[in-house]
Amino acid sequence: MPEKSSIDLCNVSFKRGGRTILHDISLSIGRGELVAMVGLNGAGKTTLLSLLATLAVPESGHIFIDDVDVVAHPAEARTRIGVVFQTSALEPRLSARDNLWFIARCQGLKGRAVQQRVNELLTTFGLEAQAETPVQWLSGGQCRRLELARALIARPPVLLLDEATLGLDIAARRAFWAEIRALVDDGHTVLCSTHHTEEARDADRVVVLHQGHLLAGGPWPAMHAPVSGTIRLRVPDIAEAQRWLAAQGYPVEIGNDNSIIVSGTDPQAVLPALLQRIPCRVLGADIAAPDLMDVVGHWIAAQSGDAAHPATHLAAKVAAKVAGKAAA
Repeated sequence: MPEKSSIDLCNVSFKRGGRTILHDISLSIGRGELVAMVGLNGAGKTTLLSLLATLAVPESGHIFIDDVDVVAHPAEARTRIGVVFQTSALEPRLSARDNLWFIARCQGLKGRAVQQRVNELLTTFGLEAQAETPVQWLSGGQCRRLELARALIARPPVLLLDEATLGLDIAARRAFWAEIRALVDDGHTVLCSTHHTEEARDADRVVVLHQGHLLAGGPWPAMHAPVSGTIRLRVPDIAEAQRWLAAQGYPVEIGNDNSIIVSGTDPQAVLPALLQRIPCRVLGADIAAPDLMDVVGHWIAAQSGDAAHPATHLAAKVAAKVAGKAAA
């Protein structure tokens, strides 16, 4: 991790309507680091980003962006950040070029500097052909790229993304995320909230929020490692297979459809050896690797002392996958 911080939150709490939304959050994000913030709806992710974006003031604690005290000097802090919100901040009736031109003038660029920066961003994000097209006629992916260009007008060192790929199809989401990764490689610091497994997996670090508390944080492999996946086996003799699996030390449950569910880390690696060793006939097998919500569920359960809870979600996910195949 980079040594010098771009974002520092020190014992930050926030209340709204008498209810505490964030509880004593402390988090440091290094320069050139990409951090994914994850959690269930209502965890406090958007509120935390709003505090960083100077849209709200904390009840207590301190926030620094690029060494600037956000509470004491909000205007100066805003010059250090670019923000992409869940909902579009673009004017739909204006062209892509005019949207960028407008925000450039608002941020103090003048004369040739405006035209130069707008042209540069349109080229960088592959929007030259859509430069004169009204935003209302752009695709979802094009709009999101334009939002990102808008956030980068003043060359801020820090980017805040609040579920910025929400509503995009897989191809558009991956293209947008490739742009984010390129910005990080170029030295930008990015804090994003996401519900997508592949985005969390691609981040340098993942932090889990739940009910306003920061539960855990670390690289994706470390956050993912303790979370079990499941293997679902369809066998003609359930009792025989269950006895053998239990004797070999595999955690086993019987599914609602009389299949055998085996829990364990890295099920993709376990399954080939399991199929070679099991002495009874196997009619079919399905795998459910843990996804982002399983990881979030694990750390929530670990905090509450119910670490077995996430396996229930995985078993249901396998059953739903198989049911979908049968319906097809």
